[in-house]
Amino acid sequence: MCNRCVLLRGARQRPHVFAVHSRVHAGMRETQDRLDEFRRVLAADVEGSRKEPACIRMDLLRDEFEHTRYYFYMAYRDQSGLEEHRLTEHYKAWSAFRQSGGIVSQVASKAFAVDFQGAREPTV
Repeated sequence: MCNRCVLLRGARQRPHVFAVHSRVHAGMRETQDRLDEFRRVLAADVEGSRKEPACIRMDLLRDEFEHTRYYFYMAYRDQSGLEEHRLTEHYKAWSAFRQSGGIVSQVASKAFAVDFQGAREPTV
């Protein structure tokens, strides 16, 4: 079996991680309103996500120098946990905020665990 095949075997059952970098809309007058809305929506998403049985971790960070740039990191037990997350009301509210133009730019990276602290068993 090739190395890639070994790594992908069982990938759906491994922890799935998203690292997201978002920049909140930065128009002059509306910046504060959008930031306040962003904080409310994302606070609800973070709180709700942390209560999900499949959520291993959810962190929200703000850039030290750019007050409209945020990073969040979330890890789910497996692919199905991540799929269930996308059905929640708090995720739908976050998605609606993004679609409303509240986010200027967003980069998301998705990965599955190869060596992950807190995994139930070795993943390699």
